[in-house]
Amino acid sequence: MSVVREAENCGDGSTGGLAGGDESAATGMVRHASRMVAVTLLSRVTGYIRDKTLSYVLGAGVVYDAFITATRIPSTFRALLGEGALHAAFIPSLAQLRASGAEARKARELVQGVLAALLLILSLVVAGGILASPLLVELFAPGFAATPGKMPLTILLNRLVFPYLILVSLAALCQGVLNSHDRFVLPAAAPILYNLSVAGVAWGFVRHSATPVYWLAGAVLLGGFLQFAVQARSVRRLGYSLRPAWRAATSPEVKKVLLLMIPGIPMLGIYQLNQLVSNFFASLTGDGGVVYTFAAYRITELAFGTVVVQLTTVLLPTLSRHLAEDTGQAGETLRQTISLVSFVTIPAAAVMAFMSRPIVGLLFGGGRFDAHDVTVTGATLGAYAFGLIGIGHAKVMANAFFAHRDTKTPMWGSVVLLLAFTAGCALMAGPWGTPGIGLANTIAMLGYATFLTVLYAHRHGLGRWGSLVAAAARQGAAAAALAGVVILLRPLTAPVETTGLDGALRVAAVLVAGGSAYLVAGWALGGRELRVLRRAMASRGGAGS
Repeated sequence: MSVVREAENCGDGSTGGLAGGDESAATGMVRHASRMVAVTLLSRVTGYIRDKTLSYVLGAGVVYDAFITATRIPSTFRALLGEGALHAAFIPSLAQLRASGAEARKARELVQGVLAALLLILSLVVAGGILASPLLVELFAPGFAATPGKMPLTILLNRLVFPYLILVSLAALCQGVLNSHDRFVLPAAAPILYNLSVAGVAWGFVRHSATPVYWLAGAVLLGGFLQFAVQARSVRRLGYSLRPAWRAATSPEVKKVLLLMIPGIPMLGIYQLNQLVSNFFASLTGDGGVVYTFAAYRITELAFGTVVVQLTTVLLPTLSRHLAEDTGQAGETLRQTISLVSFVTIPAAAVMAFMSRPIVGLLFGGGRFDAHDVTVTGATLGAYAFGLIGIGHAKVMANAFFAHRDTKTPMWGSVVLLLAFTAGCALMAGPWGTPGIGLANTIAMLGYATFLTVLYAHRHGLGRWGSLVAAAARQGAAAAALAGVVILLRPLTAPVETTGLDGALRVAAVLVAGGSAYLVAGWALGGRELRVLRRAMASRGGAGS
């Protein structure tokens, strides 16, 4: 198959050694990821606009609680079937076909066969989900029964939005094909269409409607369709057909992908399963509890999705190729990714922990989202903050296992994680409310990241452990300098409770001061991450597109 690389093609995947002085591997990884950052920033900005619009129009009340819960349920199935487990099994399989020099026909048949199997499975799941909506809503939001009309409203919304699962899963299949061809930018941009769809409908119709539920459901379905349509065109340009091949669905290659997906289902959807567990306990804290946990978690996703997801998205196909081609560079690529991810997550966690209330006030305050909502959400964000470090590291290590085509180990770890998180919520949500849910999440995620790291090192080795420990210690010390500056300047941001220019300037001033302290301290302690970032950015112009 002749493949013409488009503008979104991301470099050559060259590798080398950060700790040993050859930083070409990290430079290549960051160059891949950096070309996604701008579009991902736009995606996150539009995601924030969506959430801000909904919080402004709906407030932390019954309808917004119902909307979050109704959309979380199919979104969890999406992560289980259409994104996480599918990508973990499908991308390495397609990469192996390409690395072995297989004929283009086999690659096309794999895509069409997986598409057919996916459509069959998803249709059954959607039909079952619509029928079982009363049970699902009661299972994940039992506290809604205490408010008259809240449970029936959530059930109706859940039934209306469940077909979104099919649309977004087809989009995920397209993303897998594009990622396997080193095309990351367009898939990263696709969620922008969903965000704008929901935000536009909410602002233009929901706030004026006596029955907003139908407008909200229509916006979700429209956004899902647009995410699929915009990627389908590029997949076809690569020579693949998106017509399901039912005979190919029973081929050995497709069966292998499906078998690999099974153990990966609980692991890759663990974050969404955690959200459903948090939804369960948040619903018991009263009206607005679901919104508080949702808003706090969404803020952690701003940092996670902007940089961490880009690096780990690039890691899976890159590491899979290195293992398939036996280049000997896989271990160094993994170590560099770990270091770069922690370089982002450690200071981001410190900022969210020590500036939680002004950040929430700036991002969501105003309209029907009042000062009380800001205070409770801020406390919840502070409890969630350091879980970001665990989430980022766990995602890197999980992708490392998947590149070895091992989905069982992360699966068992994810089961333990879910049980630990549930137990933590049961213990802490009652006395502490939604901040207790955030703290349970942080403890569970840090434990899970440690579990994956120890097992991976035991089975495959991580090489120079000393370099990783030194990097973590250096970044932690630099983050302490950041925290000191933020605490010192805390009175400057104390008045920030609503979205506005004055609050933005106050928060930005403290972030600049704290960020500068982090970078200077890291540089003084011998950090090399900035050098990697500079080289990656400088090489973008000459790397070709």
